[in-house]
Amino acid sequence: MGNDTGWLRGRWHRASSGRRVATVFAALLVATAVVTTLGVGTQPVYPEWSEGDQLLGDLRIAPEGELWSTDLAAIHGTPLPEGCRGMRPVGEIGGDAVIVSSATAYDGCDGSVALLARVDPATGEARWVVDLASRLGESGLYMNMFRDDEGPLATVVGQSAPSSRAVRVDLDSGAVLADVIGADDEAGPAQQMSGIASGRMLVALQPRDRVSDGGLDLEYSDGETTPYRLVDVDDPDTAIWSGDVGTSDTPLLLGSYLVVESTDGPVVIDAASGDQHPVPGGAATIEDAGVSRDLLVATVTTRAGEREAMALDRSGALVWSTPLELTETVTVTDDCIVLDQAPATLECLSADDGASRWKRVLDLDDDYTARVDAYQQVVGGGTIVVNAGSAEAGTADLEGVHPTTLLGLSPATGETTFSAEVPALSYLAGLARTVGFSNAYVGQDFSQTMVTAFDLSDGRRLWQQRSPSRGTLDFWAGALVSVDADGVAHGLRTQADVVPPTADAATSPLG
Repeated sequence: MGNDTGWLRGRWHRASSGRRVATVFAALLVATAVVTTLGVGTQPVYPEWSEGDQLLGDLRIAPEGELWSTDLAAIHGTPLPEGCRGMRPVGEIGGDAVIVSSATAYDGCDGSVALLARVDPATGEARWVVDLASRLGESGLYMNMFRDDEGPLATVVGQSAPSSRAVRVDLDSGAVLADVIGADDEAGPAQQMSGIASGRMLVALQPRDRVSDGGLDLEYSDGETTPYRLVDVDDPDTAIWSGDVGTSDTPLLLGSYLVVESTDGPVVIDAASGDQHPVPGGAATIEDAGVSRDLLVATVTTRAGEREAMALDRSGALVWSTPLELTETVTVTDDCIVLDQAPATLECLSADDGASRWKRVLDLDDDYTARVDAYQQVVGGGTIVVNAGSAEAGTADLEGVHPTTLLGLSPATGETTFSAEVPALSYLAGLARTVGFSNAYVGQDFSQTMVTAFDLSDGRRLWQQRSPSRGTLDFWAGALVSVDADGVAHGLRTQADVVPPTADAATSPLG
C-alpha cells in the first residue's frame, strides 16, 4: 500500500508564497466571473408577490419547543368530555385566530359540544369563549364559520342528520346575535343549509316523511322535488327567492349568483334581488360553476349533447363560451379559467373574454395525474396551484415511493413559479415569501396531520413535523399550533431565516 501511494507524496511540492498568492488571486477572478455571469449562483429566485397576497411567516427553520400552552378543553369552565376535545381554526380577525371544537367520529364523542373561541396566537390567551351547544345541539359536532365579506360578523353553522343549525356571531365580542336556522321543529320540515355566500344562505326544506327511522338518511322517490329558500342571514324570515328543485339536482350558491335546475332548463338567479334569468345558449344542465371577477363561469351540457364553458353576467347575458372535450374539467380562479384535460394538459382562459392565454402539458410519470384544486387557490397568492399525485399513493406512503408534487404556475404565462415533492396525498396549506407549506392526514384512520415546509426556489425540504397522536397541527392566523388529544394547544416556537429576496437579472430555475 505504501509503495502504491509513495509516488504521489514524492511528486507534491509546496509552492512558494508568491506563487500561492498568484494562484489564489486567479481562483478569485474565476469565481467572480462565474458569479457575475450566472447570477443565480449566489442568490435563489423566489416568486414575486403582490401587496394583497395573504402570506404566512417565512418559517425556514424547524419549530423548537413551545411558546405557550392553553387547555382549550377547559377554557369555558367545565372540561369537555373525553373524545370531544378536538380543536381547529376556522378563520381569523384582527390578527387573532377563531377556533371551534371539532370532535370526529373516531374520537367517540357523543355529547353536545360546540365551543367557539377567539385566541391570540402569540400568547394562547383566549379573548372570549362562547358555548353554542344550547343553540346548535348535536349539530355542534360539525361546526364551520363563514365571515361576512366586510365587518366583524360571521355565521356559525352546525350540520347533523337530517338538520342544520346556524347563528350569527359578533367576532369582536363573541356575542351571539340571532338564529338563522333555529331549533328543529318536528312538526315542520327539516331545514338544511345548502350554501352560504355574500350574506345569503340557501336552505333546503326536507319533508319529514323523507327522514328514515334512524334519522340519519333521507329517502326519495322518483320525480319528487325539494322546496328551497334563499334568505338574508340577518333577515331569515323573508325569502329573497323560493322554489322547488328536483331531488336529483343540486342548486349552487356562488357569490352573487344562485344556479338552479328547472324543467325548462337551468336558471341563474341574482342573489341580491331574486331576479331570474334562463341560462342562454341551449343549455340543458349545469355540471359545475364558479365566480371570477363578478362573472359566473359554468360548465354546461347543451340540448345537443355538447359540453361548453360559458360566462354570464348578473343580467344573465352570455359574455363568452368555448367548447369542451368530453373529459375536460374547469376550475375557476380570479386569474384564470383553467381547462384541465387528464392526465397533464392545462389551458388558461381569460376570465374577461374566454381567450386562450396559454396551454401547457406537464411532464409527469405514467401513473400520475395533475389537477387544479379550486380550494387551494385561496392560499395561492396569485399563483395557480396544481397538485400532481399518483393513483397508487396511500396514507402510509411517507418514504417517497409515490410522492405528491405541488406546482405553482404563473397565471400570466403558465411558467412554473415553484415545484416541490411532498408526502403522498398532501395539499397546499399556505405560502410565505420563500417557503411553501403542505399538510397531509397520515395514518390508517387519518388521526394525525403532518406539515412539510419546502423552499420555493428549489423545492428542497426545509423541515417536517407531525401532530401529536389523534391531534392536529395547523396555522392559527399565521402561527403554528399543535393540539393534542386532550385539547391542550401548544404554540410552537418558530423563527424566520433571512434570505435574499431575489437574484438580480436572473430567470426562474423552474421556468
